[in-house]
Amino acid sequence: MKTIVLALLSVTTLAASLPALAGPDWTVIERARAQKQVQAKQQAQTPCALKSNQATAASGADGKQG
Repeated sequence: MKTIVLALLSVTTLAASLPALAGPDWTVIERARAQKQVQAKQQAQTPCALKSNQATAASGADGKQG
């Protein structure tokens, strides 16, 4: 009886640890990488004047620091 319980516990432990041994989820990694590339392209296509206006708006419309 003791060996059956021990065997069942061992199998349960092994089954619970399989997701940890499976490795990285490559589809999620590749999807995130593709999204990052799209964001980089969009940021590169943004005109310089628009970037300048956004920076001015963030620091204050009158240009004063303080």
